[in-house]
Amino acid sequence: MIKKLIFDTAKAAFRKGFRKYKAEVRQQKKLPRHLRGVVPYDLVKSDIKRKIKSTKFMDKETYLKAPKTKSIPKGGPRPQIFGKAYASDKKGKSMQIPMMTKEQRKANQEAISQSVRKFMSEKLGRKKLGGVIKARKGLFI
Repeated sequence: MIKKLIFDTAKAAFRKGFRKYKAEVRQQKKLPRHLRGVVPYDLVKSDIKRKIKSTKFMDKETYLKAPKTKSIPKGGPRPQIFGKAYASDKKGKSMQIPMMTKEQRKANQEAISQSVRKFMSEKLGRKKLGGVIKARKGLFI
């Protein structure tokens, strides 16, 4: 099991290294001679061999038993703000809405709609007296 894992890893690494080398050669052919410089494939191979030798391969049980390290979030650790901070720097302080029960929410919504109805009836009442709002009949109420 481990031998197959090591073999597959090595095979993939050599394939990737060779492809990268060939791509480098193709790119360098487009440049003038005095600007060319490709890393020889022998050095690429020796680098891959060194990396594989230094890699510790584990089976699943060993991996699960091994102590885990705490990973750093992507982009590095978050900055900590010391001293005076602006209101926008603080998390979750913008709109604190208290929890409501279903009945409380229903009562609150009813109060809001009553308030809107009262406001709109005043506005539409003003329209008869030559007000500014131009509303079609039945649009809001």
